[in-house]
Amino acid sequence: MTSASATDRRTFFKSAIATAPVVASAAAVLTSPLPAFAKDYEPKFDDMKQIFALGVTLDNLADKVKDPNKFEAALEGIRLFNRDPKFYPGYARNFVSKSVKNNADGDARVGYVRQACTSISSLQELLEGRQGLEGQAAADEAVKRVRRAQELLALFVKESGVEDERFADFLANIDIHEIEVMRAGRIESLGAWLTWRIFTIWDMEIIINL
Repeated sequence: MTSASATDRRTFFKSAIATAPVVASAAAVLTSPLPAFAKDYEPKFDDMKQIFALGVTLDNLADKVKDPNKFEAALEGIRLFNRDPKFYPGYARNFVSKSVKNNADGDARVGYVRQACTSISSLQELLEGRQGLEGQAAADEAVKRVRRAQELLALFVKESGVEDERFADFLANIDIHEIEVMRAGRIESLGAWLTWRIFTIWDMEIIINL
């Protein structure tokens, strides 16, 4: 990590987003909300606090993007964020790899952070008017993307295995029910597909043997 990248992230938090205080895969994988942690590692707040900090500070970004007159203020921080868009997914992967021996990159929690960062990064083109929306329409869409990113980061926090009282207010103010329902739906669909495949193969074997 370069010192310039670290400076960009600090500036990002201080400018457009971070004026708020920071209080601080296979079916088996998909159906397990919390993977078993390695016996020699207990998830720690300090190992995932950057993700938590990002989630908390998105409140300030939402306040800026909801007002078209504040787009430039929001864009200042978003452009800095986009200079190193892989930082947070990499940080999440490093955290997960402490407890997941194989394919940490494919862990659902890393996916949450990756999707959240993609949503945040997409705001640059949106607020610059390059996605066909302007004014209040762009503002409304931007707020949706910020809240979506925040919900995904809240899921990461919830499933991190870390228990800390500093999470209470953040998780209480984020509605992650919709994402959990969507995730459950994907798991159910995968289960149905696997069942169909098993019975299809079984039926083909019967036909071949006739």
